[in-house]
Amino acid sequence: MKRAVHRGQYIAYQTFEGPTPNASTVLLQHGLLSRRKSWEDVGYVDALTANFNVITVDSLGHGESDKPNDAKFYERKQRAGDVVAVLDAESITSVHYIGYSMGGWIGTGMALHHPDRLTSLTIGGWDPIGGLSTVPAIGTFDDLFKRARVSAPTLTAWVTSNVLPGLEACWNALKETDCSEVALSDLDVPVLLWSGLADGCLGALKRLQSQYPQYRLLVVPGDHVAARMIHTKESIEGLLSFLERAQH
Repeated sequence: MKRAVHRGQYIAYQTFEGPTPNASTVLLQHGLLSRRKSWEDVGYVDALTANFNVITVDSLGHGESDKPNDAKFYERKQRAGDVVAVLDAESITSVHYIGYSMGGWIGTGMALHHPDRLTSLTIGGWDPIGGLSTVPAIGTFDDLFKRARVSAPTLTAWVTSNVLPGLEACWNALKETDCSEVALSDLDVPVLLWSGLADGCLGALKRLQSQYPQYRLLVVPGDHVAARMIHTKESIEGLLSFLERAQH
């Protein structure tokens, strides 16, 4: 594990060497209640290091990163700054950023505040324009956490009562979506929108892709969790195809 520091908070991350030291870098950012290790557990890291250097990051409030309770630390600009702190710690100019769910939301923060640090942008499991408003019957943070304990017990096994205030602050921060569409439309790098067939955000991503045909759309089987964690073969193949195109 490595650590970067941003506004006094430690951000835990891990690096994985690709085929050559000068290979392009992919940064993987997980969603709410998950951890950086989840990408490694189901094969994304192994698949991507065939062609790329890879960085996985524990978002603030998660895994081995710091877990403050103060909501101000979880604002989108601050979270994008966490990613930049990792890049700076590794002396990396720009990356292929892949974010899922909350990680996709942080990706909109990268597009808005640090577009120069992006080689490409993948937003998975997240409507960058409507945010949580496009997810039917999403409920409160408590509702979400209870469902996650049942539907994804392995992913959430690390969560203890003392970290819940920070996670709830993460959840509340996701309501901030102002200027996302402007940032994405002005972005001069390849963009991929990635969703499960049964994910509530799919309709919104289809509409966004039809409005901006330069974006690519990757649809795989499964709901919000299964698309990333179970249907990994389809997801990895789609991501690699996009990244190969984005290299040129």
